[in-house]
Amino acid sequence: MVKKIIIHAGFHKTGTTAIQSSFYAATEKLEKAGITYPHTGGKAHHKAIYSFMGKTWGWEDRGGVAASDEKWRKFLKSVKQAKSQALISSEFLCEFSEEQIIKFKKDIDCDDVTIYFTLRPLLKIIPSAYQQHLKIGIKSNYEKWLHSILDQPGVSTITPSFWVRHMHAEVLAKWVKHFGVDKVVLIVVDERRPEFMYEKFNELLGLAPGFLAPQVAQDSNRSLTLDEITLLNTVNKRFSKKRSWHDYETFIRNGAIKYLTNKVVPEPDAARLLTPKWAVDIARGVSTKSVAEIKNLGIEIVGDIDSFERAEIAVGENPEVTQIPVELAAKALLAMDLRVVEKLPTRYV
Repeated sequence: MVKKIIIHAGFHKTGTTAIQSSFYAATEKLEKAGITYPHTGGKAHHKAIYSFMGKTWGWEDRGGVAASDEKWRKFLKSVKQAKSQALISSEFLCEFSEEQIIKFKKDIDCDDVTIYFTLRPLLKIIPSAYQQHLKIGIKSNYEKWLHSILDQPGVSTITPSFWVRHMHAEVLAKWVKHFGVDKVVLIVVDERRPEFMYEKFNELLGLAPGFLAPQVAQDSNRSLTLDEITLLNTVNKRFSKKRSWHDYETFIRNGAIKYLTNKVVPEPDAARLLTPKWAVDIARGVSTKSVAEIKNLGIEIVGDIDSFERAEIAVGENPEVTQIPVELAAKALLAMDLRVVEKLPTRYV
């Protein structure tokens, strides 16, 4: 019977995939150390959390996969059967509504729970989040998308999930309300020291130094160049409404774009995405307010949250791209992960 549950609840775009890869790689060692990290068909626990939330993976109106609560029930059983401690990790936990937090607390039914969040400056999250949304098919250019999230911070007409995830103080406050101020810990990512997050998780989980360590990444998920962003945005605009999410996920998300980000190294002088100064100024204002609200929560903050004021990204206006290199187009056409093809019926290929 589980005695303690450790929860890593986000936030998105804060190195969550990297730390989850280290959890997954250390599964057996963690078990010997008294911490059970259940497997759910991936390195993180997204499928179980999607199941709990009843979310649809993909496009709801065109072939997205709706989750039942079956995976959550199976996962919950594994958590409760842990001999001592259980570790849950998914950044989708940060999207819970207050009602879902209440239900989640009731379902896990454990007196000793600690929730860890990881965070980096909002300013640095924004361009990464845009590229992530591009990979699920949005058709907006960067400037239009920025207006959709920053003209009225807290509201987004194009990607409503953005502010559900990134009103950081509000998210933390909900978890504090239902679990207690002493049960929520915020780890501020130090981008100058990639090892910082592993060091802190080892320390906070009572593990030896070096226990959790960076893994050799199969999926680099690097930032896209401006040419690659233009290519993907154009594909999204031209992708037929008659085609399904399955098609898009197979041939674009896990095909051409995944191949480019995993296998193709951009030229050093390749143009990168720039963020207009007006957007940077608004994001800084939102971040300053959020940091003040987080400090007022009284939770433990590990790392230098005041460094957010000094965060910098590439600022400027993006030139209109009307042509992309033939070499880039060729590489995208050749892209296909064989692991994806192997899952398809022969007739489909």
